[in-house]
Amino acid sequence: MAINKTTVLHAQDEKSRKNISGFHATSMFAQYPVIGLLMFIFGVLAFSGLTINLIFQGPLLAVDNLIANTLPAIALKGPPFVKVIMVASYYVGNELLTVLAFLLGFYFIYKRYWQQLVMLFIGLAGSSVFFLSLSKLIDRPRPPTQIWLVLNIPGFPSGHASAVIVFYGLMAYLLVSNIYSNFWKAIIIITTISIIAFVGFSRIFTGGHYLTDVLAGYSIEIAWSGLVYTLVEIYFQKRTRLNVKKR
Repeated sequence: MAINKTTVLHAQDEKSRKNISGFHATSMFAQYPVIGLLMFIFGVLAFSGLTINLIFQGPLLAVDNLIANTLPAIALKGPPFVKVIMVASYYVGNELLTVLAFLLGFYFIYKRYWQQLVMLFIGLAGSSVFFLSLSKLIDRPRPPTQIWLVLNIPGFPSGHASAVIVFYGLMAYLLVSNIYSNFWKAIIIITTISIIAFVGFSRIFTGGHYLTDVLAGYSIEIAWSGLVYTLVEIYFQKRTRLNVKKR
């Protein structure tokens, strides 16, 4: 009796779920590409609106300046542990993220999880390219009220906001896809959103970025994530189907 190819593909997916601990190959974006499309459209429109506001001196600049002059002053008046927490959040979105990315990359190579590796590599590489190119092109100075950690490179869009969306968002997506408990799914989602929000807030609170810098970083990487993860999943899904047909 002929074996239905869809059944074979489903069986392979189930086998992968059992064999891969925590980071099995995902397929939500491939099955529902409209999700990635909506993420891309939303992110591009949001980033475009924030950029136009900046170039043409829109009303959000007044909000930027108000927050930049208020929050760092509050931070300086806070207890010593506030500085420790806020400075630590800088490294959560930079050095810690880099170390975790390298460790995960080596893990994916060791386990031969090529789809996950491609999503991680292209996601972070694209994030870095967007930050370096766009920040240099737009060349917006950082707030003059920076405290504790002072950077002189352009700040629009925020590199920290960009990186945390791509990396922690991808890790949450891979983990949630492999967890059947709704409770733990909720924990992972809440934790990820908290990390992303906290890193962004800390950069504003310490004067490292204007509010719209952070929002721009979130926006452009939501668009990039939706595009990249959808295309990568579609590619690997088609590749799997071709391998099944050859058997």
